[in-house]
Amino acid sequence: MNELSFGRTNSWKEIVVSIRWAAGVITRVAPWQAVLLTGLAILEGVAPVLSIYATQHLIDSVIAVAGQGRDGFPKLLPWLLLFAVSLALGHEVVWKFRDPLLTRVRLKAQLDLEKKRLVHASELPLTFYEESASYDRMTRSADPGRKISELLHYLLFMGKGAISVVGVAALFWNVSPWLAAVLVAVVVPRAIHGAKSSRQWMSFTYDQTEEIRRSSYVSGLLTGRAQQKEVRVFDLPGLLSRRWETLRREQRKGALEVKRRMEIGGIPSAALYWATEIAVVVMLALWLAPHRITPGIFMSLFQALGKMSAGAGSINFGISVLHRNSIGIGYVRELLQIPADSASRGSKFFPDRLVQGIRLNGVSFTYPGRERPVLQKLDLHLRPGERVALVGENGAGKSTIVRLLLGLYRPDEGTITADGVDYADIAPESLHKHVSAVFQDYYKFTFTAAQSVALCETATAAHHAIAEAGPERAASSGHRSEDEAEPIRSGIASIERVRSAAARGGAHPFIAELPLGYDTPIGRLFEGSRELSEGQWQRIAISRPFLRDPQLLVLDEPTAALDAKAEADIYEQFVSAAEDRAVLLISHRLGSARLADRIVVLQDGKIVEDGNHEQLLAAGGVYAQMWEVQAGWYR
Repeated sequence: MNELSFGRTNSWKEIVVSIRWAAGVITRVAPWQAVLLTGLAILEGVAPVLSIYATQHLIDSVIAVAGQGRDGFPKLLPWLLLFAVSLALGHEVVWKFRDPLLTRVRLKAQLDLEKKRLVHASELPLTFYEESASYDRMTRSADPGRKISELLHYLLFMGKGAISVVGVAALFWNVSPWLAAVLVAVVVPRAIHGAKSSRQWMSFTYDQTEEIRRSSYVSGLLTGRAQQKEVRVFDLPGLLSRRWETLRREQRKGALEVKRRMEIGGIPSAALYWATEIAVVVMLALWLAPHRITPGIFMSLFQALGKMSAGAGSINFGISVLHRNSIGIGYVRELLQIPADSASRGSKFFPDRLVQGIRLNGVSFTYPGRERPVLQKLDLHLRPGERVALVGENGAGKSTIVRLLLGLYRPDEGTITADGVDYADIAPESLHKHVSAVFQDYYKFTFTAAQSVALCETATAAHHAIAEAGPERAASSGHRSEDEAEPIRSGIASIERVRSAAARGGAHPFIAELPLGYDTPIGRLFEGSRELSEGQWQRIAISRPFLRDPQLLVLDEPTAALDAKAEADIYEQFVSAAEDRAVLLISHRLGSARLADRIVVLQDGKIVEDGNHEQLLAAGGVYAQMWEVQAGWYR
């Protein structure tokens, strides 16, 4: 998967595209806040100009009314009020309103974009997560609401500085047009350096994404609960802490070097600006002596140089941060523009009852970044009511076949059909309803015991609830449709069905002994939770498919943490419960494979043997050799 055009080589064209995209998001989620923030930025930009203008007339007026006592105060009052207003706009009033408005923009954009990002990430092809670069993309696109709000803030920050620079230049124009032109001209090199520095820094941080993940991974090893046994038994804390320190030291060294080059590179433009300021002050002093300018003009323009420098700094900093934030938003756009999983995006339905079965016809598959295919021109037929065991060495392609059957991968060549209907034409929800699996690397969902068993039913019910409610009700109710689909509370999956599924999966006995039974939170993440053994967690995972009525049930070595007898019992339960459904068993224990009607032997991505247990033993091939090796363990 190639990087999109807006990576670390972000051009001004792409910056404009990112700004337009961000503006569309802000207009959609927080239009009034954006309008108010724009107005406040204009006031902030005008405030220094008003302050300078008020200072000039206040000083000249003070000199003019000197010796008049109270009679001269009315002449000072308008300029005092204007000066007070300029101070309020530049400090108290604007600051108190700006930060809450920006916070609202950030929170609204975060809610909108993070939800889209998370949903889109869950819809990306599973092969997306097989590449290391994909995790860099996820890291760089994180926290989109902050990126949006910062882009808006610094765009307005730069605009405020530009207003100040133009306004101050206008004041100088009244005294000397060429002086105003020179002051504006020397701002340009500083802005160019700001953009160049930002590009350098973003290029560095772009390259450091994987290194940062490496150091985070090492720190996770030192602090994660699951890792503590091996970390301590093998005395790894010292080694890992030194590894973390080395990685962080290299990152810090690189960051300091980039910062050093950036600061040194900015010296010429800064020196030019400082020299120009000194020359302007000297020029103003020379003009003051022959009364070419008044003391008020001298003092106000002297003050204006500081405001001009602050405005130029705002432009300079705004450009650099704007450049950086536009690249950050580009990463969000990049992730959202990656095509979603097209392996199963059709509108057809999976057959309610299989007649012909599921066929893999000439299927080949290669993982991203690998040259050698995992599966090569593979043909496999799974018939309704047939129990098929898939056996083979590690890396033979068994789990890849499972993912293809579940619609998680799309074959590079060939087709997968259910009663002749191509998988590519079947809607994902229909496919997942009729093809279910239990995995060896199952995930431990730390909900209540009942919720953990009923997860698949909850998701199915949520889809039905949203579909029946229609788009308008679903949109207006927020998360209500999904909440209403909560299995235990709504009755969509009754507690009786959950208990029945847990009993068939072997989880009911230990769940019943928990303090709150099926309402007991399981895991260690939350207060009041109870941790389970690996075998108990596996029985929770094995229980889930019993809540559905799949046409194909895949058991991808889900009983690895159980003893051989417990595994055989679980497989027998599945086989008896499946009735006329197709069942695919995957196990390294060939004793369990004997429960199958047919055993398929996979080697190097190809089917090398196919038959029942007795036939394969008589053939004396790969299966017979595997059986002899395992049988020797028990002699």
